[in-house]
Amino acid sequence: MKNRDTCALKIPGRIRPGRALPLLALVLCAFSCSPHATGQNNSSKSRDFTLKVDAKSNIFRAGVVAPAENPEGLVPPSVTFERSAGKVLTFSNVSGRVSCCGGGEEFNDADGGTFAGGVTDVESLGGISGITHPNKTMFLVAVFLDDNPPTPPGPARLDANDPKNLTPELYQTFFIGTGKGKQFEVPAKATRLFLGFADASGFTGAPGAYDDNVGELNAKFSISAKTAR
Repeated sequence: MKNRDTCALKIPGRIRPGRALPLLALVLCAFSCSPHATGQNNSSKSRDFTLKVDAKSNIFRAGVVAPAENPEGLVPPSVTFERSAGKVLTFSNVSGRVSCCGGGEEFNDADGGTFAGGVTDVESLGGISGITHPNKTMFLVAVFLDDNPPTPPGPARLDANDPKNLTPELYQTFFIGTGKGKQFEVPAKATRLFLGFADASGFTGAPGAYDDNVGELNAKFSISAKTAR
């Protein structure tokens, strides 16, 4: 059976002058139609990123140029990537320590600490969902956005221990922590990822109280095509 995926060429031992150009065209065809000559789709390649996440990074300012509400803190750091289905987010390392108070009485890593009673119950704001945690505060979170700014009401809040954190929706804040051993599914229409913190007075109620936070995290991660296990 003939292989239809390649261009079969029979090159004579002696080439007539008048046939040189047509033969050259056939040779170029052989390279172009071979499946080995096509480049890989860039969207399938892994992209590696590193972000510094200041403790004042306000996750509720993701994608918001001039916030009418909750202007405290800093715009959270972000990366952009090509939109496509079947991508995953994985973290190779998250280092550093942060504190929710200017005095720095208590610092914790990306998994969070127990300051203010150790309970997080932060409300949603401006189309970005809040998040809850029964026994941790000041932990690293993230949110995926498409090319549009967030608009209320936004998706439902997640509990940080809910398995749905591994399959977040657009505009839905989800728990990262140190990210060890986790693989997060990237929403098919996502083009941006923001990292930051979900803070509030006593970590309860409306987002805020960012300006007294201190410290910094350094996050290394990749966004790549999901591979079969």
